[in-house]
Amino acid sequence: MQRGFAVSQVSMNRDKASLHLLERLYQGIMQQVQLRGTEGNALGTILDRWISSAEEYVTEVQGIPEHLETAVREAVGQRIEVLLGEVARERPSYSAALKTYHQAHMKGNHALKRDVLGWLMADPHASTRQLLGVRGQVQASDTLAYLRELTRMLRQLKRPGLLIILDELDEMRHLRRDLRQRAWANLRDLLDALGRGIPGLYLVLAGTPEVYDDRRGISELPPLDQRLGDPTQQTQHPNLRGPQLPLPVFSQAQLTNVMARLEQLWSVACEQEARLPVGFAASLAEGWTQRLGSRSPRVAIREFISVLDRTRDYPDFSPLHEYSYALDPAILTPQEAEVPVLVDDEDLF
Repeated sequence: MQRGFAVSQVSMNRDKASLHLLERLYQGIMQQVQLRGTEGNALGTILDRWISSAEEYVTEVQGIPEHLETAVREAVGQRIEVLLGEVARERPSYSAALKTYHQAHMKGNHALKRDVLGWLMADPHASTRQLLGVRGQVQASDTLAYLRELTRMLRQLKRPGLLIILDELDEMRHLRRDLRQRAWANLRDLLDALGRGIPGLYLVLAGTPEVYDDRRGISELPPLDQRLGDPTQQTQHPNLRGPQLPLPVFSQAQLTNVMARLEQLWSVACEQEARLPVGFAASLAEGWTQRLGSRSPRVAIREFISVLDRTRDYPDFSPLHEYSYALDPAILTPQEAEVPVLVDDEDLF
């Protein structure tokens, strides 16, 4: 965003934004588009600036006087056709929607502009009654074409492009087998489209190592595994310029440092000093790291805040005596050390 990109971060969900339903994925991407310096969805801002650039072209380059509204409107419509190129011919509804947006922009009709934005974002509840030339809703087959056009708009506005972050990719591993296979196939098609060339469109996939290694992950589709797999990730010196960028393990020292900062923030928020024994935070961080390794941050942080809250609300609460993981792991009995910790995977990070 600091470099001028539009950014859309979408969390994968089995019921909403999902790779097995491209129209929902597109909807999630469009609803989350952001620009630095704007609040909320930035699609309207992008379109306003794009339309304004088209208006400037017809008035300044073509020399059409601004007061000749009909002539300006027609010239801008023709300019839109030129800027959109082949998508205007192949998907006339897209071009018609943008022309309607321009007309609404000139008339200050904000309700109509919202209808156009709703359609462009694939909102199933968006009304198309007033959108002349627009037929039906955005379909799965439109996804790549419309993302390409949004990226082209950004580049026409002298911005570098669009960065899409698909987070929580692990959710796709839990889909039903046929839906999961469709999700991986759609991801392969998306990567291939990027590889063939959509200048300025970038994709980041965020997930745990299981996305790449588990039998329900990308390895389930060999062609996708060939594109994203990287055997060097299993070595001591993984390739940092390959398709996968490994995140370093979250260490016990980092967890202790986070807890120290949390304690400071908690003290400011509650307007009182935390009543914790010296070394408690480090002991708790060590205890959870012993039990969950590098997977402990969310659990340990939640537990630490819970302890802070209870020391505030109960004067007789003693973390060292009432919180078992405050004990030094070295003095735990073998039986205590082997007690399983039941934590759902989704709660670990």
